[in-house]
Amino acid sequence: MSRKPRIHTRPGALVEIVNRTIQRRYLIKPGPRMNALIVGALAKAQQRHAVDIHGGAFASSHFHLLLSCRTVKDQAGFMRDFTRKLSIESSKLYDWEERVFTKRYRYTQVSDEAEEQVLRLAYCLSHGAKENLVHSPLDWPGVPFAEALITGEPLEGIWIDRTAYCRALDRGEDVTLEDFTEHLSLELKPLPFQRHMSREQRRSMVLEMVRKIEEETVARHRADGTAPLGVEAVLAADPHDRPSKPKSSPKPLFHAFTQRAWHEMHEALSLILAAYRDAAERLKNGDLTVRFPENTFPPALAFIEPSWSMKAPSPELLQPG
Repeated sequence: MSRKPRIHTRPGALVEIVNRTIQRRYLIKPGPRMNALIVGALAKAQQRHAVDIHGGAFASSHFHLLLSCRTVKDQAGFMRDFTRKLSIESSKLYDWEERVFTKRYRYTQVSDEAEEQVLRLAYCLSHGAKENLVHSPLDWPGVPFAEALITGEPLEGIWIDRTAYCRALDRGEDVTLEDFTEHLSLELKPLPFQRHMSREQRRSMVLEMVRKIEEETVARHRADGTAPLGVEAVLAADPHDRPSKPKSSPKPLFHAFTQRAWHEMHEALSLILAAYRDAAERLKNGDLTVRFPENTFPPALAFIEPSWSMKAPSPELLQPG
């Protein structure tokens, strides 16, 4: 089955990225070391690609990221570098010999509506609380996105140059991983609709999100007669375990607050897809001059058949010269 084309309806779009670990195992389980490695991998990938990070959530078996990407190419490059590094570090930290992420990430474009962007950020911050693991987003032992958005302070992480480390070991040098560890800071950017808001206004919005999540969590547990599992239980989980009854939901085409915004995004996508498919058909028929829509990945060209024959060479060609 072919992959769907990676297309944004406009450059600089806000997208929500989701990716899951292999078999949904707890291979990115929170902890001080894993948190630092995640932040470092995000910061290094951001240095290489034109991507703004607005928020996210890292659970034990999957993650969400809210990104604004200059182009689809920047998004693809950022996610390639980030997931590759995270997979390497997770495998080292949790003694896992296979790939950590075996499928391509999913992304959904978010509309320009302030209401929908607030909902997506609140959804990310609610992770941990909505799964009945902690009382508040501020209690989650993973990457502290909520705290960073409230305080305005950057997230701190580490990035290890394992290639340089291994080369130094091959040369017989007396080195440690710390010699090749870079300490990086990651500053979360305001959501697109917040760019003209003051720091205090943005802080108040996040505080209100956290308050609502806490109130909903308390009300839910009171009604069900339950209590959150707790931070200690999250940290004590075996990273090789996986949930017995994993939840799954279909990927939405867009995240939009109103039907009008959804239909506008759908119409724009339909026009781009129609032009893309027409260009792909012309390319398939041999038109190498065809132009694809901007901000898209054209399909690969067809294999070029060799002009020579597979028949055995004549006896004359096999004679020594």
